[in-house]
Parts: sequence; structure tokens; C-alpha cells
Amino acid sequence: MKCLSKQSALGLVFFSLAVSSAFADDNSLQQTPFQSVLELTSDSPDKRYDYGPHSSQFIQYWDASKQSDSAANIIFIHGGCWLKEYDMTHTNPASSALRKAGFNVWSVEYRRLGEPGGEWPASLNDVKTAIHSIQQKLNNQPVAVMGHSAGGHLALLATTQETPSAKNINTVIGLAAITDMVSYTQEQGSCNQAASNLMRTAYTSEADYQIASPKAQKLHVNTWLIQGTEDKIVPMSQTADLDVKLEQLEGAGHFDLIHPNSTAWEAIIQRLNKELKQ
Repeated sequence: MKCLSKQSALGLVFFSLAVSSAFADDNSLQQTPFQSVLELTSDSPDKRYDYGPHSSQFIQYWDASKQSDSAANIIFIHGGCWLKEYDMTHTNPASSALRKAGFNVWSVEYRRLGEPGGEWPASLNDVKTAIHSIQQKLNNQPVAVMGHSAGGHLALLATTQETPSAKNINTVIGLAAITDMVSYTQEQGSCNQAASNLMRTAYTSEADYQIASPKAQKLHVNTWLIQGTEDKIVPMSQTADLDVKLEQLEGAGHFDLIHPNSTAWEAIIQRLNKELKQ
């Protein structure tokens, strides 16, 4: 690891198989397959809050047990290629593990492509609304907004410097975050195709795609990208040429970053503790 200063179920099975085959060419790296994430168990959330009328506009809350009044807060945005097939369920074990690490966790569900009203930028608007709603319920302790993959993309865009709620956020962390929609939609892969389909619901030109790219925005002043060097879904190139801080995890794959038993997960907890001064 090194730090650099710069800036439903059928769909899950298909995605799991695709990811497993992507990793098959180098078993020595032993990246976590998506199926291993699906097999994890988790505690149940303590509360649910709706922030809109749509069935996907809600927040699940895990409190840090007896420490909830003094614990730092993680607003967590799940990934899944912005598609309706992938809800927050696969990140419940990560949310549960964050709670066990001493954080209050606010996991955000949002409208996704394939749902009514899920065209771009519905998911981004939902995440912004959810963050604002969560901020009304916080305990005056430090706050991180953290997202994985497509959720990292949304977390970065929802907390740009021009966003009113950004000033009350201590750090923003993109885990294998998609930062450049122009280049990402031009590459081969199932998630790349989903990104292209999403963008076509609203945009047609490359200039339009820049609007949806965190790379083209003024990101939160304390933004971190945490990226595995062997990620086959979101490559290291997505961390290039951004004015943010980068933590590079050698040998880690895409799903190591949301698996609580991985070495990558240990690095994420350490980063959260440092940024939130736990």
C-alpha cells in the first residue's frame, strides 16, 4: 500500500459469474469474487428512514451500540453499476462491519436504471437528498461520505465544493470509484455498458458526459480515492489526473474493498479512523 498526494437474484448470479471469469486469468492474486460478498452474513439495521415516496428512496441506519452519541458517522453509498438489479443488500455486511468498528452507519438506497424514474440523474439527485436528510439526524460528530464503484461515483458528485452540504462533511472516500464517464463508457465490460446506457438516458455529447464525471468537478477538499491495483472492473486509470489523495492497495481487486475479511478492508478502516480521528 502506498499513499500519493493527487487528485433480483438472477442478475446477481450473472454479474458474479462475469466477475469470477475476469479474475480467472490470475488466481495468484486471490481477489475476492462477488459471490463471496453475497455469502456474507450481517446484522440487521436498527432503523429505516424514508426520504422520498419511491420504494428505493430510503436509508438504513446501524448505530454504534452504546457509543452512538459519540461515534463518527459513515454515509455509505452502495455500487452495482447504477442498475436496479443491485440494491444495498450486498453491502449490508460491510455496513454491519463498519458499525462493529465503532461507526454509526447510514446506508443509502436510491433509484437505479430500470426502475420508474431511474434515468440519470435520478440516482445522483437521490443521494444528494439522502445526505441532506441524514445531516438533520446526526450527532455533531465527524462525518464521512463513502461509496463503492458506482456508489463512489455518486458520493464524489454529491459532495462537490459547490454542494451546500459539503461543508459539513469531514472527508469523502471513493472505493474503486468511477471518476471519468467519458473514458469509462468507451471501455469494454458489463458495467461500462451499463454506464453508457445510463448516460444515454440524458446526454448525447462528450461535453454532456463531463457533467457526470467527478474528474471534471471541484471535489471535496478532503477527498480520498482507495483503489486496488488489480481491479478488473474499475481500473487504476480512473484515479489518474485528479486533485485528490490516493491510497493504492497492491494486489487488491474490486470486491476486496467491501469484504470485511480482506486486507483491503483493514486499510479502509484505518483510513476512516485517521480522517475522522477515532
